[in-house]
Formats: sequence, structure tokens, C-alpha cells
Amino acid sequence: ILKDLGKLKEAEFFTRKAIQLKPDFAEAHCNLGSILSNVGNLPEAESSQRKAIELKPDLAESHLNLGGILNELGKFNEAINHYKKAIKFNNDLSMAKAGLIKTKGDICDWSDQDIQSIWLKNLGIKGSSVSPFSLLPYQDDPLKHLKRSQNYYQQNYYQPEYSIPLSNKDKIHIGYFSADFKSHPVMLLFSSILELHDKEKYKISLYSFVQKEDEYTERAKKSGCIFKDISKLDHIEAVAFARDEKIDIAVDLMGYTRHNRFSIFSSRIAPIQINYLGYPGSIGTNKLDYIIADNIVIPDGHEKFYNERIIRMPNCYLCTDDKMEISNDFFTREDCNLPNKGFIFTCFNGLKKITPNEFDLWMRLLTKTKDSVLWLKGSNKMAINNLCLEAEKRNVDKNRLIFANNLPLDQHLARHSLASLGLDTFAFNGCSTSTFGLWAGMPILTKIGESFAARFTASLLNSMGVTELITYSNDEYEEVALRLANRPDELLE
Repeated sequence: ILKDLGKLKEAEFFTRKAIQLKPDFAEAHCNLGSILSNVGNLPEAESSQRKAIELKPDLAESHLNLGGILNELGKFNEAINHYKKAIKFNNDLSMAKAGLIKTKGDICDWSDQDIQSIWLKNLGIKGSSVSPFSLLPYQDDPLKHLKRSQNYYQQNYYQPEYSIPLSNKDKIHIGYFSADFKSHPVMLLFSSILELHDKEKYKISLYSFVQKEDEYTERAKKSGCIFKDISKLDHIEAVAFARDEKIDIAVDLMGYTRHNRFSIFSSRIAPIQINYLGYPGSIGTNKLDYIIADNIVIPDGHEKFYNERIIRMPNCYLCTDDKMEISNDFFTREDCNLPNKGFIFTCFNGLKKITPNEFDLWMRLLTKTKDSVLWLKGSNKMAINNLCLEAEKRNVDKNRLIFANNLPLDQHLARHSLASLGLDTFAFNGCSTSTFGLWAGMPILTKIGESFAARFTASLLNSMGVTELITYSNDEYEEVALRLANRPDELLE
């Protein structure tokens, strides 16, 4: 109960008390591991789950939890092993199947695609729920995304309706809630908006539950908005505090992303509650009254895929930090391990967004474009090794895949000048990644899909008036990429 209320320290105390009274109580060790994982103590969380499994080897819940911990620790093969054990001991454990799909996606392991396709038909829709965000890269189906969100809300966040009346006051009070007022894609895009808000006309408050503050937190604090740290408040305290603040419009910048506290919004804290930026889709409940979008990410006719009513921005729903600096450092191809000549296809999206669907097409582009390479974002070694193996299965030399190392944002933006053409992923486009690429002057080719996350880049390109880079099928995407690779004048334009 205390864990569900967000009283994690007290929950830990009483769970340790249970273990003290009954040291062989496997479920208590499992619960302790879950609590420790929530507070970020992964090594001890791992030990607790292993103890639970030692006491009760068929405890599916502990295998599931250990899989999640090992994934976070980068022990991907072990994580996969424990997810499989969780499924073996409880085939109805949807979270274990979703965790297995996600972990295999994290390392670009595309084995067992047939089984995963069968699971994805109803996973998280019928039976127990799964976190909807984790499956967005693997399926472009807005109806399934909606049903997963509805099921997830009902099983994890449902609260009875609570009404808050609108009140007349001199200044409309807008409150933004997030754990991501830090170096995170949301703040990398959103920082300027906070600074540009009209504080004479509106009262703007930032309600933060950032776990570790950094320079972007400082920027939020200096934005002229009122910054309030609510990270130490449990769910009930946070709701009471937020209601006392008399917010008129509460904006959830997280949805079902990591470290969210959607329980605050499910309890209702303002007469108008809005879903924006963090989660690309419906939350699956009318507790969020609106979602901010545009005519591309949610076109006419797609309203049926959203519980929220749609607020459409006139151009693009995404904001860009107009203070993003591009380093003056001059990068050569040699600096970035790129060949001295040849066409450079580029995708800096997270490797987990790459599926066989894109990769088959990209390998054909390399085969048909002499001396070309594919420049990808570096990641864990297993993902890199698996992509190299997949390239060779398609008769492409693995050395034609170049993996970029991590750089500070300003230098990362500067090295885009070496790229010839950006290639977008399909079911889950680049969001901040596409914004950065376009800001740095790199053209990005996209294929517009059906879901919100499959339409980000098309929205950006449409707002810029570069609609010739929006394609509508795999064949057209491949055809345009090949044409641009062979027509430098058109590409330059």
C-alpha cells in the first residue's frame, strides 16, 4: 500500500520488517527488490530479486522484475533469460513478454520475430496491461496503442472522477509537471518556451520531480517561471499540494514515460488537464481533457484514436529551442571514422527504433549506391554487433556501418555537416533527433505512418515547407533516397 502511495522509504522499512520476521518469505524479497528498483538502488534490488528466486525458483514476478533490473544495468542476455523464465512460469504475464520484446529491441536481436508478431496482436490489450510506451517502436497501429493505454490506465491509475470548477482570476495559472526538467529530449526542445512565456499575462509554475538536477534544471529555474520541487511528496501529498495551488491548466509533460507520476493527473488537480510533448499518443482516459497536436501528427479522421480532445497548433506541435548552439569546431570525415569519399546515409535515432523493415531497405540503398556508408548512433556493443551481423546476412560489408560516439550536443549538431542524407525510422520516427538534424541543416527523408510517433518528422518537414522529403510507402522512400544519392544538385537544394 505504501509503495502504491509513493511512500517508498516507509514501504522499504515495513518490507524489511517482514523479511526480519520471516527470512524465507520469497514474495517479501521480491517486493523489496521492486521498491529498491523504484528508488534507483539497482545493485541491491538485483540481490533482493535473486534471493527471492533462490527461495522460490518458479516465482514469475521476481524473474520479471530481475529482467527489468538487468536490462537497466546493461546485462541484456541475462535479462532475456529471466524474461523467458517469467513467461515459462506464467504465460499470462504480459509485462514479461513486453520486457522481452523491448530488451531484444535494445540490442537489435531480431530472432523470434514470428512469435513477437503473434504476441503484438493482443499484448497489453487483452488480459494484464503493459507500459504502452515500450511497444511504440514495434507496431504502427494507433488503435492498438489506444487500447493498450486504456487498459494500462484502468489497471494502474484509475481514480473516481473529481471535479474542480473553473475560477475567475487576474492571471491564468498554468502548471507544467515533469521529472524531465533536466538534460532530456523534452527539455532540449522545451527550454525556450519556458523563457518565452508571457509572465505578465500568465502565472507559470513548474512542478518538478527530477531525481538528479543538472544545468537544464538550472535553466528551468532561471526561466522566470516559478519552480517547485515536489519530488519528496508522496502521491496523496502531491495531489493535495497541487490542488492548493489553484492551477487553471495543468500540463503533463510525461504521459506514460519513465519516472512519470500520472497518479497526480488521474486524481485531477485542475479544471483543465493537457497531454503534451512527452508521450506521443493518447493516455487512454478523459482525465486529460486535451492533447496538443497539429494537422499532421493527428490528421482529420484520427480523432477516434484519442480519448483527449485535440488542440491543433497552426503549424507544428513540436517546439524547438532557438538557443541551441552549433559548435564552431570543424569536423572532418577522418575525425568521425568516415571514409574520405562516398555518400553518407545517416540515422542518429536510438538503435532500438530500427527494425528489419527499415534495415532491409537501408542495406539495399548501400548495395545500390557505390562507396556509400550508413552512419548510426553508437549504443551498447551487443546492438552494434547484431547490426553488423544483420548487414552481412544481407551481403553488405559490416565495415560500411559506422557508429558515432557520444558528444556534447553542440558538437553533435556540428558533425551533422558531414552527413549527406538523414534516414528516418518508421514506426517511431526521430523526434528530438529529427529536430536536431534539421536544425543543423541535414535533410531527413521520412515515411509517414499512421500513429502519432510515426508522423513526427513529417510534421517538422511540412512546417518547413520541405514536403518532397515526406514519402508514403517503402518503395517511394527507397526510390527518393536513391535519386537524391545520385543527384547532388537536387540534394543541395
